[in-house]
Amino acid sequence: MSLLEVIGFVKRGKNRQKVFLSLNKPKIPSEIVKIIYGKANNTYFNLVSRALGELRTKKLIEVVNPQEKTGRIYQRTKFGNEVEKKLRELN
Repeated sequence: MSLLEVIGFVKRGKNRQKVFLSLNKPKIPSEIVKIIYGKANNTYFNLVSRALGELRTKKLIEVVNPQEKTGRIYQRTKFGNEVEKKLRELN
């Protein structure tokens, strides 16, 4: 996928874009939920978890501590940082 195709992928998902942009520094899912929605419930956790999975599939983010079952820390990859920079330029 080209850089612009990946940017399109991020932009097509409103929630996915919010999750991606919230990862300006490493975070756990509950921090992302609080940033985006202001409160936590299962629906919000599910939305964030799905977006994290989609972003990982495209190699935009990675898990810092994959051995952990809870409290996984997510951060952007180098490629993810390139996409974020270009995405902000286009907005």
